Amino acid sequence: WKKVSGASGYQISRATNKNGTYKLMMTTSSLKYTNTAVTSKKTYYYKVRAYKTINGVKYYGKYSAVKSVKVK
Repeated sequence: WKKVSGASGYQISRATNKNGTYKLMMTTSSLKYTNTAVTSKKTYYYKVRAYKTINGVKYYGKYSAVKSVKVK
């Protein structure tokens, strides 16, 4: 994903169904994420949102569009 100016970090969430329940996988300040806990031939759906921490309080942006990834 692309850097969001002023962001403190990013939350990556994943689901096994595009319209299913998304589970928070990681909070990171990096611009990339590698998920090794996957099953062969399965498709996963990811979305990301930025957040900014101000005085100890996290303020969240909107989620990105969903991106699907099929495991080989």
